[in-house]
Amino acid sequence: MMLGKPDLKWCIQQKAAQNVKERLYGYPSHQNQLPVQTQIKYSIPTEFVGCINDQDQKDVIKILKFTHLKWLAKNNSFALGYNKINNQKRQGHLSIFDLNDWKLYYKKFANDEAMVGILSQEYLNKVFGIGSNGGIYTIEKGLGGLEQRPVLETKILQITEGAFSPNHHKIAFSSQDKLIYLYDVQSEQRETLIGHGKEVYTVQWNPENSLIISGADDETIRLWDASSREEILNLKRHNLGVKKVRWNRNGTYFATTGKDKQTLLFDLRKMDMEIFKLHQNQVDTIFWHPKYQNIFLTGDANGSISCYNINAPNEPMYVQHVSETVVTDLALDSSGSMMSVIRAKQVQPDQKISMADQISIYKTA
Repeated sequence: MMLGKPDLKWCIQQKAAQNVKERLYGYPSHQNQLPVQTQIKYSIPTEFVGCINDQDQKDVIKILKFTHLKWLAKNNSFALGYNKINNQKRQGHLSIFDLNDWKLYYKKFANDEAMVGILSQEYLNKVFGIGSNGGIYTIEKGLGGLEQRPVLETKILQITEGAFSPNHHKIAFSSQDKLIYLYDVQSEQRETLIGHGKEVYTVQWNPENSLIISGADDETIRLWDASSREEILNLKRHNLGVKKVRWNRNGTYFATTGKDKQTLLFDLRKMDMEIFKLHQNQVDTIFWHPKYQNIFLTGDANGSISCYNINAPNEPMYVQHVSETVVTDLALDSSGSMMSVIRAKQVQPDQKISMADQISIYKTA
């Protein structure tokens, strides 16, 4: 069911203007990890299982940089995107890590483009890698080993992120050229959403309707109606660029993170807003809990992962902290009992290259 455009736009704009709430929560330096009872209550995986290291860490010419994670619906495995840096050129790879045999299976993108995101079709247990120059690739474990094939060639350049529409007929792409592209998978036609003033870092399609949310380096969060390509709302709530936007599973809340170290939570029905100042550095990733719609996690460039309960917004807290690392991405499996985290070593000013990336895997206690 599509939401009515005039009523929706008026309702959201009115509530955004009249009912915005701001609650500021400080950084709890005394709290380094969730108490055991809270871990059980929130079902946050914190027990260390093992890690995957960059096997090419001694190769100063080619360096692996892990970028994206997506758990598969079956088979106790997750998809992993990474770029191999070769003479400052990023070569994208899509991989599958199987926990059953603890092996990483990978294939390089055919067009030598960089990895910028992973799409998934949970009902088919399929994942797709997004290339920076518009290529879409899939990867599967067949009888003859790992198989990868190009699926689409959208010819959209400078892509930064992508997201399926609820029916998987379209893909929304954010891009460095300030635009958002809507690509029809069947007709191969594309449309554009125009409004951002700088590079668009992130885009997400509402899981229930035609709403799209985006965030950009112009410090704005924008809400769009994909059916009419109309901008519904322009929110300037971050003080620096907006790095990630993510809807919860039923599309009633969305969370945003930014370079300003803040995490914002919006209730679409009321347009109430909560501001969390839990992190001490840029917040790069958000992940909503797959089982509990009121729980989401964030990771920052200071090595910290935090947990939030939207029903108790005055109780945000740490899950864990690893010093001198950057949390690039994190993901939970469909049960919420396993978590994978990409951590990159922080680069010091006198270092020419960073140390090896690492993927840590955790389970519920």
